[in-house]
Amino acid sequence: MEQIGRKDVIWNFAGTFMRIASGLLVLPLVLHLLPSKEVGLWNIFLTIGGLAALLDFGFSNAFSRNITYVFSGAKELKSEGYVTVAENDKSIDYGLLKSLIAAMRRYYAIIAGIFLLVFFVASPFYLPYIFEKNNYQGNIATVWIAWIVYGILVAYQLYTYYYSSLLLGRGFVKKYQQIVIIGHGSRILSSVIMLLLGFGLISLVFGQLISDVVNRILCYSTFYDKETKQQMACSNKKSVKEIMAVMTPNALKVGVTVIRGFLMYQGILLMAPLYLSLTVIGEFGTTRQFIELISSIGMIVFNTYFPKMTHYRVTGDMDSLKRLWLKSNTFLLFFYIIAGTGFVVIGPYFMALIHSKTNFLASGLIVIYLIISYMEVNSGMSTAFLTIKNEVPFFKSNLISGFLAFIAVFLLLQFSTLGVASIILGIGLSQMVYQYWKWPLVVKKDLQLTAGNYFGFIGNVIKHGWK
Repeated sequence: MEQIGRKDVIWNFAGTFMRIASGLLVLPLVLHLLPSKEVGLWNIFLTIGGLAALLDFGFSNAFSRNITYVFSGAKELKSEGYVTVAENDKSIDYGLLKSLIAAMRRYYAIIAGIFLLVFFVASPFYLPYIFEKNNYQGNIATVWIAWIVYGILVAYQLYTYYYSSLLLGRGFVKKYQQIVIIGHGSRILSSVIMLLLGFGLISLVFGQLISDVVNRILCYSTFYDKETKQQMACSNKKSVKEIMAVMTPNALKVGVTVIRGFLMYQGILLMAPLYLSLTVIGEFGTTRQFIELISSIGMIVFNTYFPKMTHYRVTGDMDSLKRLWLKSNTFLLFFYIIAGTGFVVIGPYFMALIHSKTNFLASGLIVIYLIISYMEVNSGMSTAFLTIKNEVPFFKSNLISGFLAFIAVFLLLQFSTLGVASIILGIGLSQMVYQYWKWPLVVKKDLQLTAGNYFGFIGNVIKHGWK
């Protein structure tokens, strides 16, 4: 297991910023050159891309977590819970690792095929309806080309989805983020060149395609170093069926929580164009991109140290585990306050500066969106932390709350005049009933946290700096 420290956090900052900002850095050019309806179409494209998270059905988390177990010295995997490993046991069971990778390859090949089948069956019905409803006057043939290429791209993303699990599960945080920076740097460069050459929507699709191919090639070559290849070549692989039997129970439970995410985001945004114009969808999508940047950066400390937290849980080091949770959770809160305030104050001036054809949502809605987004991310961080124990106690409530959110937004869109505010309020109010307070409270009890722990940690940061 690789040691994870401050340099990894810094590189995770850079990689996360580049991953989100690769879209945002191109965004001013997109908003300046593309009509608002094409911006709305691109947000629908991104929503389709989000289907990858649904079809993964929780297996990426299960694979990554179990890879961390293997590189922490585990010789046995369990369908629930984990086998404690001695701190001084540094040996790696390469046969077990080889079996995990074989299981990942087979699983992701199957779901990539399922996605392609659904995509090509549904496209002739869904896309023409969007054109007709919005009286789209642009180049329909160009949109169709971009749509088909993007669908194939999402299938490729699914087929190679496990590459990041390999690197992050092994603790290669810094190396993975360096790859992310290179991949998204190529996306920015290629997208900008094609936009300036007048390729419109196709520019964004091909920029993403180039980024993903570069990313996957570098991930593969980084994980499979000389020693890993040699050790795996002479190791005996277990049955893929046996590995999947261990992975499936908790992965499916996590997958149920993914359905919640789909219903609350992709599902709602696929439904929204039936009630809202592409222009309004573009405004909401543009606002969401900036808030997602805030949430992604807010999660950086937690995501960076997640493999290390898993290691501490397996080896029984609860004091270190508590310290990393306090660091992650405190950073999330303070970053939301600082970055959210900056977004509300500076956002309108930014859009005026670039002469954008698409605006942000109204400032009042952005404030409400930020508050709901913080509660959502804080709850998500808590549930992710609980999976370290290879247990998924939240899967039933997540599924129910996802349906509640979808129904709430539908009812508000159908029977109220709130417009785009229906999406924000429908999600937020439905989740405050249970999700937003329950799982942070469970983590608090698990780690035996008190208000004094938080104040003590903040005081220590003020005195000694962020360590």
